[in-house]
Amino acid sequence: MRTEIGRRWPGSLLVAVWLVAAGVSMARSQERVGAVAAVEGQAEVLHPGASASVPLAQGDPILLGDQLRTRPDAKLRVTLREGSVLTLAPDSQLMVTEQVVAPASVSRFQLLLGTIKAAVTERYSEPNARFEVETPTAIAGVRGTSFLASYDTATDETLVVGLIDVTRVRSLADTRGAAAVDLGPGIGTRVRRGSRPLAPAPVPESQLRPLQDATELGQQAGRGANRLDARRPVRPGERATSAEEKAVDQPLLSPQSPKPPPPPPPVPRVGR
Repeated sequence: MRTEIGRRWPGSLLVAVWLVAAGVSMARSQERVGAVAAVEGQAEVLHPGASASVPLAQGDPILLGDQLRTRPDAKLRVTLREGSVLTLAPDSQLMVTEQVVAPASVSRFQLLLGTIKAAVTERYSEPNARFEVETPTAIAGVRGTSFLASYDTATDETLVVGLIDVTRVRSLADTRGAAAVDLGPGIGTRVRRGSRPLAPAPVPESQLRPLQDATELGQQAGRGANRLDARRPVRPGERATSAEEKAVDQPLLSPQSPKPPPPPPPVPRVGR
């Protein structure tokens, strides 16, 4: 009997290990990393293991491994569980490849086509934290900042524009980042497949405005220079602001000092 049990035990152990690993993998694939904050038009998601995409609505969960897609007339805004905000422009596709909150926040996404705006919380300024958006030609990495990234499948080229603080961009082929460039607010670079990023330069308003309009939802769209969403800095080094970037660019307002009271009226002199 002992011999028979000994023969069966290794097989049973392998089955148990496989079931545990399968359970962990399934739980990992169903891990919630954020939720839909707003959607205009038709946006959809392909969940891991699913054979067909399903429409997205406000409040729907976003899972690790999800592939998000917006139709040509749609826009999508997602709030991650750590507070960062992603906005997808029309006709865009994004995949959530990694999202870890502790001990250090690590988030990675793949922009397969289209345009995205990312507003990243200060959590990613901490040591070992990382927030990256990868396209077929480039990788944009930030630490508590905001940027725009757009990948054009026709030209096989990525455009990245910094909005707040510093955005670091390198070629996908440059694994060590030897030729990486840093972008300040309103500064952009382009990266073709297998090539180094072009020298950073200010992005013309005629190129930046369509990207801004494409990543604005609702009443924010089309407000010109006074809009609340991310805007092109007027002067080099000026910090761009947006509604969803309050966590990373919150101004400190001091109450105005009260006006001093008026002086008392002169006392009339009494004649002698």
